[in-house]
Amino acid sequence: MEKNPTLIKRASISVNLLDSIRIGDLLADEYGKSGKVCEIEKIKRHGEFYYYFKLLKSGTILIIL
Repeated sequence: MEKNPTLIKRASISVNLLDSIRIGDLLADEYGKSGKVCEIEKIKRHGEFYYYFKLLKSGTILIIL
């Protein structure tokens, strides 16, 4: 049974949802980019959080909060 991807909408995203995403999860954004997460990088800089989700064969999804 195939798992549905977690949909990320930048306008209504929460830190808790982003922190719950793990390597191996399926992820999709509102612009059509989707794939399996193979690497996660979280950076805090100047009071903002930068989440980089590297997808297998599909590039990267960047979320800034």
